[in-house]
Amino acid sequence: MNVLMIHGIGQEASTKDELFSKWVGSLQAIQPGLLDQESVEMAYYGATLADWTNGNTKTAVGMGAESTAVDVDNADELKFLSAVMAEFVSAHGIGDAEIESAMDSVWGNAIPMDNFIARHLVGLMRVVEKISPAKGAILLRVIRQGHTYLTSPGAAKAVDDIVRPLLQRSPQVLITHSLGTVIAFKLLREMEKTRTGVQIPLLITLGSPLGLEAFKAKLGAPRRKPAFVEQWMNFYDPSDFVTLGKPLNEENFASNIYNDGTVDNDTFNSHGVIGYLPHKGVIDALKKAL
Repeated sequence: MNVLMIHGIGQEASTKDELFSKWVGSLQAIQPGLLDQESVEMAYYGATLADWTNGNTKTAVGMGAESTAVDVDNADELKFLSAVMAEFVSAHGIGDAEIESAMDSVWGNAIPMDNFIARHLVGLMRVVEKISPAKGAILLRVIRQGHTYLTSPGAAKAVDDIVRPLLQRSPQVLITHSLGTVIAFKLLREMEKTRTGVQIPLLITLGSPLGLEAFKAKLGAPRRKPAFVEQWMNFYDPSDFVTLGKPLNEENFASNIYNDGTVDNDTFNSHGVIGYLPHKGVIDALKKAL
């Protein structure tokens, strides 16, 4: 069986071989020999997407050592980032008064006082970082690369040109994480539209942001399990700040997706892939498919 692994954001400091070893090692530490007889590939786009994301002049809007730079003149990017941050804040029961108070504390030359959208984003970040230190900047990095992929034709083509050929092996099991779940869904939807003849016995999504409103808005319709995907299994930790604990069900995304929210991801942000791959549900699904 062919197996394709599609990683998430922030992997530009790792090589393809390093990620391959980490993913395979995490799985086979729980189930020795699980992938020994399979043709396994890692779709590595980390450095390519990072180069596109960091290509413009940016201004740091994060806090402390975890500061992340954004383009304060890019209104679409700021609105996308703010929408995801606002959904995170809302899910934690934070009201407008606290956000406005955080906005009022934004001053200095980095963020012009007349740039309301940028000040609003910084206010949201400061509230998020009060909920959990460093998560604001980490979440910002996740959604910035997501925004670049979903809005920049050049970035999308560069990433898709890497991943698409690997998706066309058939039959194939897909294991995807974080932004990798978005890339896989977008390309599989395109392949269904063009009637590309592939067989996907199993699609596994881990820590997926597909259920977030900003991502759904950028992806647009239709949202459904592609017909050639026999089974779609989504795994999430309710504490994963990238998924906001949202299942990919009919209410949040689409029907005919199996959701497992029993993952106890022990990475520091409850989002890391090595906290997802060893989950019993993931291992059992792979054993059955392979």
